[in-house]
Formats: sequence, C-alpha cells, structure tokens
Amino acid sequence: MPSQPGVGVEVNDSHGEYAGGLYVRWSAPELAEAAARSVAERQDPAAPEWKRYAEVIVLMQTALIGILRLAGFSAVRAEEVDDIAKGDVYVYADTPSSS
Repeated sequence: MPSQPGVGVEVNDSHGEYAGGLYVRWSAPELAEAAARSVAERQDPAAPEWKRYAEVIVLMQTALIGILRLAGFSAVRAEEVDDIAKGDVYVYADTPSSS
C-alpha cells in the first residue's frame, strides 16, 4: 500500500481488448490503516471504520470515472477488466471504429 495519499497510475499491457490502458488507484493510507486497525482490534469485519473506508473508495472510484469521462477518456470500474482490482479505475483507448 502506498505511504502517500493521492492517486497512483499503473500501465497495463496484457488484457486483450483493454491492452494499453491504465489502472488509476486512489489511496488514503491513514484512512485504510485506521479501518484495518479497527477490524483487527474488534475482530469485526463490519466495523464502522471499515464500512466508511469502503464507502469512500466507491465514492472516489465513481468520481474519478465521471471526471475522466467528462475529460474525454474512456474509463470503467477496474473490476470489469480485472476482478482483483476492486476500487480502481481503468482508463483505456476506445477501439477505432471501422468506417
């Protein structure tokens, strides 16, 4: 997990129709650590801090997709490309139309 808050970008060149895209990951290490700590201390995977962290991740994912699409990029929830990239955004080039 990154130690600095913000956005990280990772290049992907191995997923068929989505090859050449980018994973965009928003990170809030302090929030993530507090959530994980509360789950471990309480032995409760439904701890309120964890739920809040999960909600923030979904909100950031939705916001990033909206902003990127408004800027003219093709962006989807990364889970559509790679099911272990939950919470990330995947940005890719549209397939050229054959006109």
